[in-house]
Amino acid sequence: MEYIVKARELGEALLQTPEVQRLKEAEAKIQNEPEAAKAFAAYQDKERQILTAQMFSKVVSEKDTLALIDLKMRLIKLYPSIRSFFSIQQDLEKIMATVNLTITTTIYGMPSAEQLPFPKEIQNLAQQLLDTIGGDKNGPAMTIPQGFQIPEGLNVSELLNRLNPKGK
Repeated sequence: MEYIVKARELGEALLQTPEVQRLKEAEAKIQNEPEAAKAFAAYQDKERQILTAQMFSKVVSEKDTLALIDLKMRLIKLYPSIRSFFSIQQDLEKIMATVNLTITTTIYGMPSAEQLPFPKEIQNLAQQLLDTIGGDKNGPAMTIPQGFQIPEGLNVSELLNRLNPKGK
């Protein structure tokens, strides 16, 4: 099971990223504020309950999901340390999305920028991103489903800079 070893190595490499380090620092700041720490622990407990239910294929009620979102929004407004944590967590989620995209394209193939629903003016940036993810390897071509849309708010330039910070 060499892939488990490689996954562990990837996890260890991700631990060294500035985003993970910043996230740990942000969590430590929350723990230094007793009220924020208590509120954050309550949020994490509710989030864990929902994730556990989903893992066991249980349908989570809309009421519970909305209550969790509402709690998160109240915590963000009340505690700057929690607001900072969630902001940094978003940065880490972007990295994880890039890691998942890299794994997926390695397995299923790499699309070309022309296949993606990008405006012409960003297709070159998109192709650079795809080339970086693909490691300049020629693999199988991926078929993009009809009607595929780019997620709102996706910043291709930012992703490209994260993947290739030295402009290589």
